[in-house]
Amino acid sequence: MQPSAFLFGQPLGDYAALAGHADELGYESVWVADHLVAPIEFAPNYPYRDTGRPSFVPETPFADPLVLAAQLGAVTRRLLLGIGVLVLPLRNPFVAAKAAATAQLLSGGRLLLGVGVGWMKEEFDAVGEPFARRAARMEEMIAVMRRLWSGEPVEHAGEWYRFAKLQMSPGVPGGLPVLVGGHSEPAVRRAARIGEGWCGPPCTLADNQAHRDLIRQELRAAGRDERSFGLWVRTNEAATRDLVSRYRDAGFEHLILTMPLALDSLAGKREWLAEVGDWYRR
Repeated sequence: MQPSAFLFGQPLGDYAALAGHADELGYESVWVADHLVAPIEFAPNYPYRDTGRPSFVPETPFADPLVLAAQLGAVTRRLLLGIGVLVLPLRNPFVAAKAAATAQLLSGGRLLLGVGVGWMKEEFDAVGEPFARRAARMEEMIAVMRRLWSGEPVEHAGEWYRFAKLQMSPGVPGGLPVLVGGHSEPAVRRAARIGEGWCGPPCTLADNQAHRDLIRQELRAAGRDERSFGLWVRTNEAATRDLVSRYRDAGFEHLILTMPLALDSLAGKREWLAEVGDWYRR
């Protein structure tokens, strides 16, 4: 198991320095979050906390994750660049496919594109995208984007998107790994059915084990090779050396720990990366 960090709510100017330091420390990956806007008033429907309230406020800074991934690719050499997760149904699939392809090509193939259906209806309302049936729409978006990444002339006739033969260049040789997020049973099953992996939200170890069991069951049922499926998990427990050991002992290969928002200096954040990196090494 190699260290991985989720960098959330940081000043935009800190990300390049933090990613560069993580790369030097031998981290496997860094991950960034996504929201287009934060409505001032919204229903408490956040699914990963009992309060229904997320850990961010309207003033929390969010970069465009694909623009940010391209920048981080330019200042690192081997670090994987995770998006955890892009709220895909907020976007046009052509725009998202072009941005993701650009980040993938400029980074030398290091993008891990996590996608999810989103939970904040008010954000969808603000940008004029339908909230209803967003999961089915996202599945069609992924199919469209994969066709576009081929770099060949393609056409499509679906429920939401229809276009005559066209071509997006440059293509992405070998495609681009799409990790499907979400913690509900339909979301986990969707990941096993159409994704190259699963990018989980913050969960307990027991929940992550249950999600893994369901994913393995679905992969076997679909005749898919478990070894080619990436399982990236996050935790809602306090990050400690012991926690990392427990995940390792439970057989997880990819554990992402979130950098605390309480760290207010770049030096303190770099020290946190160094300390956490040591936890992953026996």
